[in-house]
Amino acid sequence: MGIEIRSYQENDASAIELIWNHVIDEGESFLWTEHFSKDKIMEIIKKQDEIYCAIDLESGEVVGFYILHKNYPGRGSHIANALYAVRFDYRKKGIGKMLGNHSIEKSRQCGYRGIQFNSIVSSNTASIRLWESLGFERVGTIKEAFKKSETQFVDLYVYFRRL
Repeated sequence: MGIEIRSYQENDASAIELIWNHVIDEGESFLWTEHFSKDKIMEIIKKQDEIYCAIDLESGEVVGFYILHKNYPGRGSHIANALYAVRFDYRKKGIGKMLGNHSIEKSRQCGYRGIQFNSIVSSNTASIRLWESLGFERVGTIKEAFKKSETQFVDLYVYFRRL
């Protein structure tokens, strides 16, 4: 299987919408509970500094993506933030790591001095392993900030990597 990471193209929006909404449905990493329409995805995409897609070279399909933007405005605008997602049937194939490495390099090229993730779900061990393997450090914990169900709350972690 060959994977290429390339810049977002407008015809990628439908695939991003499907992946995004599937991750919402899984309830393991994104904070949202309601699906995003294609229009909402397009609105978000227009506000990003960078958007890249992982493409399966055999099928030509989008199998993952990331969006990169400032974590904060003004005096915090030198720190990046990003959102990543990989299609469920392409997970555990190194695509997340490819996207992560790519985003680190793009963040440097954009002039960011670090990358901060504000909400890594403590029960999402695959995500934790990935980011720690890429040199991110857990710098904070927000107790019971993620609602997995009506009765189950887990911690959110804040991760940071200096560039």
